[in-house]
Formats: sequence, C-alpha cells, structure tokens
Amino acid sequence: MPDVLRTITLMWQLQTTTLANRLIYYAQRLPLIGGKVSDRAYAAVHTKRIVGVAAVILLILGGLLASFLYIGIMLALPVNLWADEWAVGERRALFLHMYFCITVLMAAVSSAKVLEPSKMKYTAIRLMRIAPTRFMRAVLIHRYTTFFLYQAVAMTVIGGGLGITAMQAWLLVGAVTLWRVVSEWLHLALFRRCGTILVKKTGIVSLVMLITLAVAYLPLLSLRAMPLFGAALLGWPVLLALLLAGVVAGYVLLKKTDFTAPVRAATKHDDPLLNIEQMIAESQQKSIRAKDSDLTQVSELPLSDMAGGGAPKQGYAYIQQVFVARHRSLIRAPLRKRLGAIGVIGVVLVCVALLFGEMLDLATIERYVPFILLAMFYLTMGDQLCKVFFYHCDMPMMRYSFYRKDASQHFRLRLGRLLRMNALIGTWLAVVLSVFVLMVSGGTGASLLSAIWVLTLALTVFFSVHHLILYYLLQPYTTELNTKNPFFILLNSLVSASFLVTMWLGPSPWLFTIIVAALSVAYLLSAVPLVSRYAERRFRLR
Repeated sequence: MPDVLRTITLMWQLQTTTLANRLIYYAQRLPLIGGKVSDRAYAAVHTKRIVGVAAVILLILGGLLASFLYIGIMLALPVNLWADEWAVGERRALFLHMYFCITVLMAAVSSAKVLEPSKMKYTAIRLMRIAPTRFMRAVLIHRYTTFFLYQAVAMTVIGGGLGITAMQAWLLVGAVTLWRVVSEWLHLALFRRCGTILVKKTGIVSLVMLITLAVAYLPLLSLRAMPLFGAALLGWPVLLALLLAGVVAGYVLLKKTDFTAPVRAATKHDDPLLNIEQMIAESQQKSIRAKDSDLTQVSELPLSDMAGGGAPKQGYAYIQQVFVARHRSLIRAPLRKRLGAIGVIGVVLVCVALLFGEMLDLATIERYVPFILLAMFYLTMGDQLCKVFFYHCDMPMMRYSFYRKDASQHFRLRLGRLLRMNALIGTWLAVVLSVFVLMVSGGTGASLLSAIWVLTLALTVFFSVHHLILYYLLQPYTTELNTKNPFFILLNSLVSASFLVTMWLGPSPWLFTIIVAALSVAYLLSAVPLVSRYAERRFRLR
C-alpha cells in the first residue's frame, strides 16, 4: 500500500507539472501580462510551486465541475424542462432511469481505465519504468475515489431537488462506483479470454452508446408505456448486489491481478489514441483530401463544361468554378451524407408517429422546436466547406496581400454557393418535419408548419453566414487543420448555449422564429462590411 500511495503522489505531480507548464505557455500569450512571463518560469522552482498549487486547485475544481455539468445538464435539466408536469416521484424515477442507462450501462462498455490508452500511462510505464501492476492499482484507487467524491457531492446537491436524500445519494453513487470497478474486471477478463480490447472497438461502443442514450431519453417524449427500470437503483436488493460485487471485484483487482500484459497492450508506441490531436488532424486531412478521379475527370473536360455549361468567367468567379469542378467529391459527398442522415431521421420520426402518435400532440412537438437550431448547426455545410477552401485553395494564397485585400469578393461568391447548398439541406429537413407534424396532428397544425419552414430557412441563412464569416475574420485553422483559436471555439459554443437557454425559457415557435429571422437578416447585412473592413488583417495563415 505505501508503494501505491507513492505512485498516486507521483501521478499528481505529473499531472500538476503538465498543467503548470500549460498555464505558463498560455499566460505568455495573454495580451497584457504575456510579456512579463519569460521562459525562465518553466525552470523557476518557486514559481513552479505556485503554479502547481493553482494547477491542483484547477484539477479538483475541474473534476467537481464536470460532475455537476454531467448530472445537472445531461440528467436534471431535461427532467426539469420536459417532465415538469410529472409528479415528483415520477420525475425522480426518470432521473434515476437516465442515470442508470448512462452511468451504469453505457459507461461500463465505453470506459475502462485498465485498457484505455493515455499519454500519462505511456509516460509512466514506457518512459519512467514504473511497474505496470503498481501503477494500475494506483490509477484505479485514484480514479474511483475521486469519481465517488465528485459525483456524490453533485448528486447530493442536484438530487435534493428531486427528493433524493443525502444518504440515498451517497449510497447510490457508492454502488455505481463499485459497479464501475466490476466493469473494469469484466473488461480485463474479456481481454484475457479473447484478446479483445473492447474500448477500442469503435463500432460496438458507438452502437451501445446510441442504444443506451435512446433508452435513457425516450421517456421524455411522454411515452410512459416504457418502464423506467433505472429507478430500481434505489432499491435495497440492487444496491446490496452492486456493493457486494464491487467489493469482491476490487479485492481481486488490487490484490490478485497482474496488469503487465493488458497495460503493455494499451501502451503501444504506435497507438494513434496516445496522440488524440494528431489522430484528429490526420482524420480531418483525410476527410478533405481530393480524389485522383476528380482531377482526371476535370482534365478531360473542356473549359465550357468546367464552367457548368455557361461562358467561362473571370477573376475570382473563374477560380471558384475551377475549384468546384476539381473538388466535386469533397463538396457533393458530404452533402449527400447530410441529406441521407435527414432521411434516416425522417424514417425514425415516421415510426414514432405510427407507434406512439396517440401519446403525442402539437403542444408536445412545439416544445422541441428549438432542436431545429441544434440540427441545422451540425447539418449545414459551412464548417466542412471552409476546411476544404482553406486546405485546397486559401492556405497558399493567404500569403499574398492582394488576395487578403480582395477577401470581400471571394467571400460573396462562396456565400452564394454555401447558401444554395444549405438551402437544399434546410428544405429537406423542413419536408421531413412537416410529414411528422401532419401525421401526429392529423392534417392540422398549419401555424406550426409555417413556423418550422420559416425557422429552418432563417437558420439556413444564419449558419451559412456564421461559419463563413468566422472563417474570414478569425481564420482558426492551422496547417494541420487543428482549431486553436479560443474566440472561434467560444463563439461556436454560444450556439449550444443559446439552445439551452431557449429550451429553458420555452418561447412559442413563432416568437423563436421571429427572433432567429431578425438575427439572420442582421447577420447577412453586416457580413460583407465586416469582411471588407477586417479580413485583410485577420484572414491569414496561423
């Protein structure tokens, strides 16, 4: 046990040192105090200790905040928004059901500290030569002790509003924590028997996540015919079974298990999961890589066909014609995928209308209208197209001042094409939603249908301008297609925040539509002047 405690202390030192170095790095880039922080801060022992204390506080606060956000936003907020008319007992049962599906079922498959690759594990095992068994025992104790404390505090505070006592909250989280220990043992047993690292099977994990999330949130549609089996978590038989199984699994893992083979398998040098940023960058570059067939087809076409059957254009219009012709697969394939995804959504909605139409009404559907905002944010083509523009056209051209000076010209051309593509996506989504509304309402609901169409088309304009203007004014991409501009991330996160605010306030569909339409018109009218004024200085390679 002393060796394990020393290893836990070493883990904290490694975490705090890494975070302290990161804090110093970003402090050097702050506009006011950045010049006062020199590179000597990395080696200054006294400064490093002060920053290390701040890092420890941030780690603890970050763990607490993550638990509060998870329980508060993913569980309590949906219950308060969409089940506010239910009795307190039913809301508590729904809350526990969602907690059971996500924390017990989904996390048991998608998370296993023993077999998950990580930079810290690689550094400790491969570079610092810490014994794998001693390191993993320390990791398990540290992980599930902090998991229990953070979630117990959050469950006590948030669960109190649903009638869950402090004793019940701590017992509940304790049972779930010990169940997660059991799941660690099950992952390890599967690896030893079959050689399979389940957390790396992306297809299986994704399927389990989709199923468990659907089962967790399906009762929010007022489909009370579905049993809320997760509420059994507060029953003494389930609690005692989980507690007993967790104690046995914990004893086996901490006293009887050799972790050498599974840890070696999870810390291979060439495992891409050890460098998530590099893996994401390579995936993004692959997703926007042009196909040789595009270039071959274009080289065989006459100029008039390349121009779309019309007369060849000049200047930036000509460049865009050639660009679109040479990268048609990068433009058309994502568009077809999005249209196909909307079709799948339509099939699901039709099935819901056929099976549960009697339990739904227009008032229930109106409460979910803000989801169109979230859907259009992820379905529109702006982010994908901006990456294609950057990687295949703008990256070499940004070095020239004339190209940056003429940013407003190619901005208008690209905005027109993006509007046409997003209009197709928005129209198809509006058609799918209209079919669902008509099936549920029996042919009525003209006012809601009109609001859906106007809202969807307004969001088409909004997100077409949004993605493109952020690209021109902030240019967030590096040559590896990483996004490191904090303002870009912040402004995009405001979309998710506005969705949560809208769901909390619950405005009528037409009020929400009018607000979005007004913002879209204002965004559209201000886009070209903003690009003309600021893009020359900001539209450059990072």
